[in-house]
Amino acid sequence: MLPRSLILGKRHAGQHASRLLTWAAVPLIGTLAYPALAETSRRSAPRPGAIPLIFRFDDCSAKSDTALEKAILEAFQRTHTPLTVSVVPRVASVSAFDPAPQAGVPLPEEKIRLLREALDAGGVEVALHGFSHQTVRRKIGNAYLQPFGRYHSEFIGVDEASQRKKIREGREILERELGIRAETFVPPWNGYDRTTLKVLQDSGFTTLSAARRGPVDLDSSLHFLPRTCDLQDVQGAVRAARESLADHPLVVVLFHHYDFEENDPQAGRLSLPDLNRTLGWVAAQTDLRLMTLRDASRLLPDLGARQFYWNRNALLWQITPPWVNLTIHWPPRGVYQSLPAARRAKLFLWCVVLLLYGSLAFAGTAISRFASKRLLRGRPLLAWSVRIICVVALLALLLYVFWDLEPYWAGVAAISWMAGFCAGLL
Repeated sequence: MLPRSLILGKRHAGQHASRLLTWAAVPLIGTLAYPALAETSRRSAPRPGAIPLIFRFDDCSAKSDTALEKAILEAFQRTHTPLTVSVVPRVASVSAFDPAPQAGVPLPEEKIRLLREALDAGGVEVALHGFSHQTVRRKIGNAYLQPFGRYHSEFIGVDEASQRKKIREGREILERELGIRAETFVPPWNGYDRTTLKVLQDSGFTTLSAARRGPVDLDSSLHFLPRTCDLQDVQGAVRAARESLADHPLVVVLFHHYDFEENDPQAGRLSLPDLNRTLGWVAAQTDLRLMTLRDASRLLPDLGARQFYWNRNALLWQITPPWVNLTIHWPPRGVYQSLPAARRAKLFLWCVVLLLYGSLAFAGTAISRFASKRLLRGRPLLAWSVRIICVVALLALLLYVFWDLEPYWAGVAAISWMAGFCAGLL
């Protein structure tokens, strides 16, 4: 996806105005929110064993690096750190990113033996990670058109019968090959829809682990444990949990094979020694409660749909400018908050976003009013031409920013400013 900041290349004036308004708005928002936050802060002191920490390792399949997986499992076993491994039962044989029909590759005996040994050693949970990890969405066009393609998913938009078949057959394969009862579902690319939720609940799954986005049925009996941070951010997330205003902060760490240099020397951000150091640090902490996703679902309270609904802040963080995130450090990004804290956090973030972009729209209106009075007065043809051009530009921005349903702060800022500018020309 192309950076949304490219949209603002010719609007430096509006951007600087937004930054000034942001700094002006922060004290006001802090003043309004302080009473509610202060009450919670008095109860936020860390307690021994109060911070559940979960590690989730995705994309284990017939095509994944078995040697790397063995090293990772051994590292977790040495430090007695529980781990949830998300396994693809029949990975697509050609490419996960090609929706064309492909044969599924079964788990080889070597992979099955590795997983069985890890399960026998204890501390490991195997979760169902889709069926083939193959997208049903095709990217379109060349490099200029690809950003308009929807994000990948194996389940979004798929009919109920097909989803039910994939989930049932994938679960049967894991249970037959590994001798387990799969209770946790991890959708590929963290993508699912309401049909997926229905199928999972009907099939007896207890837990869904995706991201802090996606649909939710408030009547669902599923437990939601979304990813909150990456492997390299574990220490920061734990520190945030210790300082969090939430009564019961929770950290879910997600990592993949491609995060490691041993698997991808160019794109890898970590190495196996880095993993060993991280797990060593985790083992030395006395206030962490290490568990798998299944353990958390069984032992922790308040993991239902309403808590997930109020914790779905990924979009709000995407559309919040980075300088605001650096200025306002609450709510913490790396933790999953309790229901009361998550409710306060979401309302606070909406106040920030609405005030920020409302101010930016007001600034656009003021600028266009000032300019039109001096440049367009007495020139009706030119005035109408400018209005039409601005409306077309606004529509183009809306299409570009929201086409893939993944808006970012730069695009939303451009839309807010342009909407205000158009309003000032009326």
